[in-house]
Amino acid sequence: MQPIPRKVKNVNVYPYIDWKGGGIGPVILPVIEGASGTYAVGTLLTSIFYNLNLTDATQKNKLGVHQKYFATGETEDGSSFTTPWMYCTNTSDNPEFGRTITLLKPENDTFNAEALPEYITLGPLTDITVTQSFPPPAIGEILLIENGSGNVIATRTGTPHEMGVEVKSGNRVGPLRPGLKNIMITGKNKDGQTFTMGNLTCINPNEPAIFLHQFGPFE
Repeated sequence: MQPIPRKVKNVNVYPYIDWKGGGIGPVILPVIEGASGTYAVGTLLTSIFYNLNLTDATQKNKLGVHQKYFATGETEDGSSFTTPWMYCTNTSDNPEFGRTITLLKPENDTFNAEALPEYITLGPLTDITVTQSFPPPAIGEILLIENGSGNVIATRTGTPHEMGVEVKSGNRVGPLRPGLKNIMITGKNKDGQTFTMGNLTCINPNEPAIFLHQFGPFE
């Protein structure tokens, strides 16, 4: 299903904290209040895509690229909504947030760095940024590729088909190697909308670099 952006208003954006300490969690103050923009939800194969784009949003605290946030707000008819947590993909005064959630988990997710699966191209991407998140409990990420171009891809076989991204160009800032995990990729599709995919594993570090979705507990 092609995502159809809906106009939203009175949007507050909060840092996402996965509270597992028991009892009442910490007080979370918004980093953005009273913003407007668009919110879109779409599907492709076994994945759901969420995108929130805001305009003229005043940041009370600086946003962090590829950091996790969630938002609350209202649609034009006054209905309230709450987003799942999403990654921030643009930290300007017109910030953007997005996330891809894969619904199914294959029975065998064993990684084989030497066997590159056959895949099909689903659509082009530009302005690609590739980062690697530090594993918990660390906070932050390493920039691997910037200003890249490539395609959204999916494997030809599998249950479900594994989705990912091939990056054909760009400035390689950090080192890539087969099996590198916790990869996050953002880019622009042919319509200029932000595409976001996390939990990727580097399958091939060469040209093009291939990243496929890593199924597991951190989805």
